[in-house]
Amino acid sequence: MYPQTQNGYPQNQNVYPPVTYPPPQYPPMQNQPVVIQNPQVVQNMTCMSPYPVQTTCHNCKKTLTTTVTSQAGSGTWTMCFILCLFTGCCCIPFCMDSCKDKIHTCPNCQAQLGAFEYKICG
Repeated sequence: MYPQTQNGYPQNQNVYPPVTYPPPQYPPMQNQPVVIQNPQVVQNMTCMSPYPVQTTCHNCKKTLTTTVTSQAGSGTWTMCFILCLFTGCCCIPFCMDSCKDKIHTCPNCQAQLGAFEYKICG
């Protein structure tokens, strides 16, 4: 009437005994010194002005006034395309520094510190 059992489990059914795992072992807590560093102030160099600014170089760590050079960027090419559509004079933005991106560099180590992008509307 009752199925035969061995160790308290039926023989003809696929019943497995419950598996128990040992609790996870964590390393003991040690008192380690907490090092708090002074936060480094980093300016958002992508929103610079088209004129030289005073800042600290991230490369040579000196306070300086940036050197600004002009370079044709996406705004210059967009203005070129617009002028080509309406007037046919597409080279004007490449002759004007006010239509170019301004690249800020460190006068000491020549590292690029940021850029001011020329935008047509804004």
